[in-house]
Amino acid sequence: MSIAMIIFLVLSIVLLGLGFYGGTVDMTTATGISASIGQIRNFYLMLGALILFIVIYRFIFNRSNLKVQHMMSTTIRYVILIAVGAFMVYPLLWMVSATFKDNNEIFSTLSLIPARPTLDGYRAAMNDYGGDINIWRAMGNTYKYVIPKMLFTVISSTVTAYGFGRFKFRGRNALFALLMATLFLPQVVLNIPQFLMYRNFGWVDSPYYLALIVPTLFAQETYFVYMLIQFMRNIPRELDEAAKIDGCNIMQTLVLVLVPMLWPAMVSAGLFQFMWSSNDFMGPLLYVNSPARYPATLFVRMSMDADSGFAWNRVMAVSLISIIPSLVVFFLAQNQFMDGVTAGAVKG
Repeated sequence: MSIAMIIFLVLSIVLLGLGFYGGTVDMTTATGISASIGQIRNFYLMLGALILFIVIYRFIFNRSNLKVQHMMSTTIRYVILIAVGAFMVYPLLWMVSATFKDNNEIFSTLSLIPARPTLDGYRAAMNDYGGDINIWRAMGNTYKYVIPKMLFTVISSTVTAYGFGRFKFRGRNALFALLMATLFLPQVVLNIPQFLMYRNFGWVDSPYYLALIVPTLFAQETYFVYMLIQFMRNIPRELDEAAKIDGCNIMQTLVLVLVPMLWPAMVSAGLFQFMWSSNDFMGPLLYVNSPARYPATLFVRMSMDADSGFAWNRVMAVSLISIIPSLVVFFLAQNQFMDGVTAGAVKG
């Protein structure tokens, strides 16, 4: 055993000793180091156990053959991935379990299994709020503008990226720099002038959600334009030249040659826009005034009754129902989503 392993072994034993014999200390009378040791004894236990495990693992690993070493490293890798995955997905699982609990149980335990299961949260989630709105109508309102925003964003961003990525024209560099500069402009700075402009246009509280949909026709999402430009740079220009020789014009080259190769990036842009628009709260809050047109994000807030107190199982149930379509869409398109996100980062 090396000197470093001996030092870590001694350190783990010391930390475990502090954890086991650190004692609980009353904060009102404790001072200095004794109070600190008493309050973090569990931390000492976990840290000491972790260091001891690493020392034992390295000791066994160094004295094993290659087959055993490969099996040990693979096992540790999967254990870490499963632990991290469980940690990341736990809040979502807790939200699902909270829909079957009452307020007392929600705030008294972190268990994922309800002690007294109830469907009151889902029954209350189906209630009408404001007289003419419910969760199903709110979700319908949401996708009345989310789907057009997604489609128009992908189309306008692709056309704009095609212009910057494939053509040279006067002022191209200046316009591209201006486009990229808008990435650093906070949306909150634009809210007031945009609201005043859209109000003059008569788009506020439009039954067609014009204030939310129309701007997406003009490639307002700079991030998607930049992502598609980066992806397009990996597509050889020789394909454009071959299409031109075959008689394709500019738009035919885009639609017939480039779009099939840009498809993973376009799916990624569409998914991002779909999820961002579905979760957007500020936009509908500014531009939708009629309760009958409220989307799911405003309905979730509307379902919180500040006078009689929050029924958190109802709030969780409404939230869960509202995010299910986004989860379904993401899992159906996750392969192309990952291809689109990663391909633009690799220069081909």
